[in-house]
Amino acid sequence: MLRGYLAHSNYSAITELAKTSKRVLSQLVALTLDADELIGWRAVQALGLASAIVAARDAEFVRGILRRLQWSLNDESGSIGWRAAPAMGAILAASPGTFAEFAPIVASTLDVDETHFYPGVLWAIGTIAEQHAERVRFILPQVRALLQNPSPPTRGLAAWCLGCLRDAAARAALASMTNDAAAFEIFADDAWQARTVGALARAALDAIDAPGTNQR
Repeated sequence: MLRGYLAHSNYSAITELAKTSKRVLSQLVALTLDADELIGWRAVQALGLASAIVAARDAEFVRGILRRLQWSLNDESGSIGWRAAPAMGAILAASPGTFAEFAPIVASTLDVDETHFYPGVLWAIGTIAEQHAERVRFILPQVRALLQNPSPPTRGLAAWCLGCLRDAAARAALASMTNDAAAFEIFADDAWQARTVGALARAALDAIDAPGTNQR
């Protein structure tokens, strides 16, 4: 049932279920691992929305979900949860006034030495930063360093993340990337979207230079 809702982007049905059943969260966590990447990422998005509903009446239950996701990021768990960091980011962004203690944990997963892991973590950091940039700003040096990464998704998401963080110190580095035509797909606007590194760098510069933003 839940997978069908995700296939049709029926997030309202999922949040309605969350009003009466906390089990929806565990089911969505499982669906973040779906082999279909679009389903997996929609599960990430739905998990954030549903968690906010559950947190309103049982924040400790959602903390348990966050701890479970955190454990899957630990080497001792036996496997790395490839969408665990984005799932945690979605939960934190949907409940910006709660679960602040998990934001540094998510950001620190950039220390995991797994190249394919970086885009998801950067997505999570940027998603958190759009609500509470101060909670993840400590990770700025590592994010800036990833602008030089050979993988287009990593350096593109690093650029996007720096825009979310309004990192004025990265302006010159981002400006040097605006003609980078390397293309890849990311989850945006509820679908897989083609992007270039250069386009994300230009968008990051626009975000940094937007009036009324805090720049550091």
